[in-house]
Amino acid sequence: MIIVKPKIGTLFSLGVFVAVSLSVSGYSVGYVFGAEKPEWYHYALFLIFGPIGIGLLFRMIFKYKVVRFGKGSVIINFPTRFNEKTYDLKEVKMWHETTIKTAGGKYKELEILFEDNKRLNLSMQEHSDYPKVVTYLKKKIAKREKK
Repeated sequence: MIIVKPKIGTLFSLGVFVAVSLSVSGYSVGYVFGAEKPEWYHYALFLIFGPIGIGLLFRMIFKYKVVRFGKGSVIINFPTRFNEKTYDLKEVKMWHETTIKTAGGKYKELEILFEDNKRLNLSMQEHSDYPKVVTYLKKKIAKREKK
């Protein structure tokens, strides 16, 4: 069984960004309510960093997923939503791996399309066991690879 989940480094860096965004936004709100004449940039900091921090926080919480490949099936588990979806490998309509050369190396992303038109996107930089998943798909359903 291959278990794919977000890497700790990815979650940590996003968590630091969310914490900084919400801290700046909270500082700005506190300053606006505490000062007699707050400056315009305190309003701007609150209006920019508040929605970004809250939106990214909710996205991190509700989009967190653990994907398991093995025994002829793909199991997508969303632990924060208490939701799990199981697909048989026969339900995979197509899959495709994209490679992009960047300044820091190569960025690889795997896209899997299922019969119910749901998409599963996994990237090498953000998810663990990415090479094992590509090898598994090439071994089990190589005919459905879109080239």
